[in-house]
Amino acid sequence: MKVVVCKDYEEMSQKAAESVAQSIKENPGGLISFPGGDTPLLMVHRFAEMVNGGAVDISKTHYTSLDEWVGLADTDEGSCGLFNRQQLFERLEKPFAGTHLINGAATDIEKERQELDDYIAEYGPLDVSVLGIGLNGHLGFNESGVDFDWNAHIITLDETTRRVMKKYFGEKFHPTQGITQGIAQIMAAKKVILIANGAHKADIIHRAVYGQITPEVPASVLQKHPNCYVIVDQEAGAKL
Repeated sequence: MKVVVCKDYEEMSQKAAESVAQSIKENPGGLISFPGGDTPLLMVHRFAEMVNGGAVDISKTHYTSLDEWVGLADTDEGSCGLFNRQQLFERLEKPFAGTHLINGAATDIEKERQELDDYIAEYGPLDVSVLGIGLNGHLGFNESGVDFDWNAHIITLDETTRRVMKKYFGEKFHPTQGITQGIAQIMAAKKVILIANGAHKADIIHRAVYGQITPEVPASVLQKHPNCYVIVDQEAGAKL
């Protein structure tokens, strides 16, 4: 792991976006993946600005979403798909060569899982996987106890994840499952960028970087990745 502690959220976001852009410059035809949520928001905006300013060319690059709440389509409020559409795709003046968004509301959710596997198999392995980290150490919806050998899968959400999801849905929606890229696909990525900000992430970042490698803290497996960058602000990195 290469740990980069930034002075604030803005610097963290900028450095992560620059790292993605550098990988695309080195391999324009690669496959990349971003998470949804509050942590990657500014990084995604900065990346779009780089594309629009001509600093990086994504015309040969493919993109896939990381995960989705089962029950939500990629146009539903609070979905990871809508995050991708509004915060990334609609900001880009030039599109990716191709994109794949997970439809958590698919009638045949097993088929949807297979299509995620198929997309990564066709255009991957991932060139860059950008990840956030849950308070329980999850990556995407790879929750505590996950099998590190799995590819895309459907999983029951951890109680910690269900508590956090209220900031996205309030009392309107109570998903119990997620569909996600698997740890095997993340670990096959040429570069992994783990981002985190805020004092509330300091404990889990410390466990992920220095703790025992265990499925109980899924992010700990990144200690074994040969090209993983942990980019955090000072508060999240306070215990490193």
